[in-house]
Amino acid sequence: MTKKLEDYFKEFEDKVAGIQSIYSVGLAGPGPTRYYIYKSFSLVKGFIKAQHNLKNQRDLWLTIIDLLKDSKVFDDEIKEEIRWELLEIVSIELENLNKYIIRLQLHTQKTKTNKPDAKFNWQGSQTELVYLIEQLYEQGFLSPISQPDKHRLTAQHFTVKGKNLNRENLAKARDNNLKTKKGKPKRGEEIEQIVSAAKNQNPSKT
Repeated sequence: MTKKLEDYFKEFEDKVAGIQSIYSVGLAGPGPTRYYIYKSFSLVKGFIKAQHNLKNQRDLWLTIIDLLKDSKVFDDEIKEEIRWELLEIVSIELENLNKYIIRLQLHTQKTKTNKPDAKFNWQGSQTELVYLIEQLYEQGFLSPISQPDKHRLTAQHFTVKGKNLNRENLAKARDNNLKTKKGKPKRGEEIEQIVSAAKNQNPSKT
């Protein structure tokens, strides 16, 4: 039987209740109590972050906020303090996830125009756009074509922060990526994560 978020949270509550019993009889102080609760909560965090669907992750974090607020096992001063620390951690996770989702949406947002030749207005750098296009080809989202044709189509369909592109500069940007130590731009790993998340949500690309 597949475990759900509520199952992980119930296990977490059971551990919290057990830790409270130890503390109440003087076998553990505030420091160890905080450590064991945080360690137990890491299983809940791990379950949420393992979800490939980003919006599903966001819904689960929102559910955790409600579960933490309604939980009855935080019934002494130390545990109540830890509850609010956990809520703060969840709020930060949720805020970061929302920013990530927004960036993903904006990166490929089409400019608002009625022109039939409207282009996608990329909000990152030209180097990042070139790397994204390369990743889309490598991961099978686009059919293989020659490198010059990639640059031609990129210039045809994209602008960078409202500025038109040309094939020569795109080729230079790709060469500059290859010359770096990691072979990718500064935000290359973030781009890879975005493409990977999209691929995981599209079984035909796996």
